[in-house]
Amino acid sequence: MSEIEIIIPDWDVPAEIIAGVSTRAGGASRHPYDSLNLAHHVGDSAARVNKNLRLLSNRYPQHLRWQWLRQTHGSNVHRADACCGPVTADGICTSVPELACCVLTADCMPVLFAARDGGEIALAHAGWRGLVAGILECTIAKCSTSAQELVAWLGPAIGPCHFKVGAEVKAAFLEIAGDLEEREALQKYFKATAEPGKYLCDLYGIARFKLTQSGIARIYGGQYCTFCEPELFYSYRRDDVTGRMASFIYIRKPHQK
Repeated sequence: MSEIEIIIPDWDVPAEIIAGVSTRAGGASRHPYDSLNLAHHVGDSAARVNKNLRLLSNRYPQHLRWQWLRQTHGSNVHRADACCGPVTADGICTSVPELACCVLTADCMPVLFAARDGGEIALAHAGWRGLVAGILECTIAKCSTSAQELVAWLGPAIGPCHFKVGAEVKAAFLEIAGDLEEREALQKYFKATAEPGKYLCDLYGIARFKLTQSGIARIYGGQYCTFCEPELFYSYRRDDVTGRMASFIYIRKPHQK
């Protein structure tokens, strides 16, 4: 079994902000979940998933508390003041050190947030339904830090090269536009294909637009495609039955290494 690999966000945040995204490498799960599947709900062996979770947690301080979400593709955001069992939400924020905010994905976009002073973090699970529902705006609103003082990073998601959607998805985004200018801006993130009524959707572009509209100027990431990189990422669109990666972020106490 190879060592697990963690993608570290390439963003400008204080050193006490620790974040990462797991890949599919280095775990105990077998095909089609090979190998670092971290989700219990996809049909994998519970024993193997638990082993994978231990492999991940062993990379970090043992007293770190991991707060997981039970995601619904909605806009509910949980403010975490203490760690508990999985919370039904698609966003989470906290100012509590050593509390890791976690989401699971396999094409949907994880969006990480950190205050420029290092005092607050947040994380959102942003598929197309969540973006339409306003998960990014709701996550920002739940933070005590102003949008102007937040930094965002767009984690691995299905890219505009492979995210084919129907006309109803495009219509859903255009319906939430506040005015004609915003409607025209959102149109740019849907490229017509040769198949009638089908478009290639740019989730990264839509997220950047929404974050900028909300007042966040420092936005990083967005260079991966989960569909295109099967050696690194799970992809529901590509494989149907598959595992999940974890995105996580926490505030490290100054004495930790």
